[in-house]
Amino acid sequence: MENKRREQVLKIAVGVVVGLFVLDRMVLTPAAGAWKAQGERLATLRRDVTRGRQLLEREQSLRGRWNEMQRTDLADDLSAAEDDVYKAITRWTRDSRVSFTNLAPDWREHDGYDTLEFRASANGDQASFGRLLYEIETDPLPAHVSVLEISARDAKGQQLGLTLKFSFVRISENGRNGR
Repeated sequence: MENKRREQVLKIAVGVVVGLFVLDRMVLTPAAGAWKAQGERLATLRRDVTRGRQLLEREQSLRGRWNEMQRTDLADDLSAAEDDVYKAITRWTRDSRVSFTNLAPDWREHDGYDTLEFRASANGDQASFGRLLYEIETDPLPAHVSVLEISARDAKGQQLGLTLKFSFVRISENGRNGR
């Protein structure tokens, strides 16, 4: 009698363990996974809402900057754009007292905008190169310096060589319309 009771207890215990295992695999684990995924989705949505609110708060500032960029970008006509760029480069060299030994332009088309990239080499001293960079960065034309290398031309480092890559942006009609 005692063995039958043990068997029943063991059968019940095995049934409970199997039931708990099935409950864990069929209900608890999927529910925990869904809960975690839902938490991640909520975190993503909260982050997106925060970004959206920040954009709305900065809308006037961003629109003002965009309008300024459109107003000061290069002309639509290639020759007029190049003329504006070469006038700016002439101003920079005059104001900084840097002499360019090489100046190679290259137009590149992108989606929504074009860039006029220049690879340049120049000679001068540290002060003149500093002034040149200041002139480039404060010019009303949309110029960007992407590569800058300075090397000594003499033993004391008084005469320096500059290798520079800079570019100008021209927003295309598709870029202006936001396409």
